[in-house]
Amino acid sequence: MKSVLEEFASGNMSPDVVYHRKSSPQYKIITEALSGCEAKLMSALDDELKETLNQLIEAQMESSTIEGIDRFICGYRLGVLMTMEVFNGMDGE
Repeated sequence: MKSVLEEFASGNMSPDVVYHRKSSPQYKIITEALSGCEAKLMSALDDELKETLNQLIEAQMESSTIEGIDRFICGYRLGVLMTMEVFNGMDGE
């Protein structure tokens, strides 16, 4: 069995974490686009559909939060496994 470091180095493992600082220009562009789309939709919908859209947005935010927590935990565990291999000398050195 290959070590975690070997798997990571050969591309078989990846944390796939993307982080955008809230002060970045890209983040600002994305949030402005989201706000603009939401405003256009809200102005075109009746009250019942506005509530449905709000429920959708809230569910997406909750889902995104859960996914973010899962990604953090996965990345943290991967880092700990790599650290353990380095200190235990499992990398063949």
